[in-house]
Amino acid sequence: MEVASRKGYTIDELTNSMTDDEYRKAREFYRFLVNITKCSNGVLTIERKKLIDIAAAYMECTPVEAYNILTKMKVYGWIKTLDMHFIIVNLEKKI
Repeated sequence: MEVASRKGYTIDELTNSMTDDEYRKAREFYRFLVNITKCSNGVLTIERKKLIDIAAAYMECTPVEAYNILTKMKVYGWIKTLDMHFIIVNLEKKI
């Protein structure tokens, strides 16, 4: 059963939405990921723990917050795949 709010958003859309601060951090990190993965067609081979540590340092937040932002980036379509050993960035997304 799917529950919808009055404005037409589902609970999943509301819980996976980013705050303004998260969106700003995610946008900056997305641009960073695009720049470092352009030559490899969006693929970056990196362990998930190292990616989260890099994201936390880049976004100046805790690793838990960085992981939450990365998963929201995947929901938004900025990241195609977030695997244990690699990440695929959507290079076609314009933000």
